[in-house]
Amino acid sequence: MKKSTKRILTAILIVILLIAGYRVSKIIINRIQASRKTEETRKIPVKAEAVRRTDMQSTLKLTGDIIGTEVVNVFPPAPGKIESILIKEGNFVRKGAVVFKIDRDIVGMEYNLAIVESPITGHVGKIMVDRGMTVTNATPLAQIVNMSSVEAVIRIMEENINRVDIGMRALITVESFPGRIFSGRIYKKSAVLDQLSRTQEVRIRLDNPGMNLKHGMFANIEIVLSSRPGVVAAPVDAILSGLSGESDVFVVEDGRAHKRTIRTGITTGRLTEVTSGLRAGEIVVTLGQETLADGDELLVYREDEGPPAVATQKKTGD
Repeated sequence: MKKSTKRILTAILIVILLIAGYRVSKIIINRIQASRKTEETRKIPVKAEAVRRTDMQSTLKLTGDIIGTEVVNVFPPAPGKIESILIKEGNFVRKGAVVFKIDRDIVGMEYNLAIVESPITGHVGKIMVDRGMTVTNATPLAQIVNMSSVEAVIRIMEENINRVDIGMRALITVESFPGRIFSGRIYKKSAVLDQLSRTQEVRIRLDNPGMNLKHGMFANIEIVLSSRPGVVAAPVDAILSGLSGESDVFVVEDGRAHKRTIRTGITTGRLTEVTSGLRAGEIVVTLGQETLADGDELLVYREDEGPPAVATQKKTGD
């Protein structure tokens, strides 16, 4: 019995030691894995994008109205009643074409019908009278608009008037033709400012061969203030502005963040010109840079290339 008891106790002890060894090894493995996870979490996840070389333009965005280069009201040569209207709104008429006839009969006297001719070549914008209406020499009968070329009329705030000069190119869009850009140039600036709005009237002339632009259309206008071909440009989101006016970015080099001071130029859309401090092709952090310190290790997601590659661990034999 003693030998049997001793064997049982030995077996129990062996089991206890095995269980203890398993638990100790499990704890050690968990600590190693936790240590590895801690090392991985030290890598700060950020988004980044490459600095590029591109053409840029500095523009001033405004709104205005499209008008015909010639807008003329038609008046009768004599008073009387409208006997006939020979045009309709939208009709094309040539200079000298008969557009109205006026019955100028007076009691006791008889006159031939007075003929009203179009003073210019253009389109009938609006008819302002009806047949049978009595009119005087000062009554406007219709509006004739020359739309072969048109003007965009804009008003510029006082702080911008010295940025805009005659001859500057302007890009015009209208709601009727989404995605289409009409091009023109500034040809006239008012000599004075409006006393109420403190704005200066500026006119842009542009050709209208297809008569697509109509008198009275609302227009969105971009005046091209300057053009910069082939400049180095960084995403606006990458740039940190300091209190003293300097600008900084975090450049990704060898998987780490390196703070760098840069000089900037014009900004267009989501890109800013970089005049010094960066080269085309360098990678800059665009999201998450606010909490970075120089030398931080990074887990980089490239916005212009897709998500980072996920490392896979090969299984080894048991």
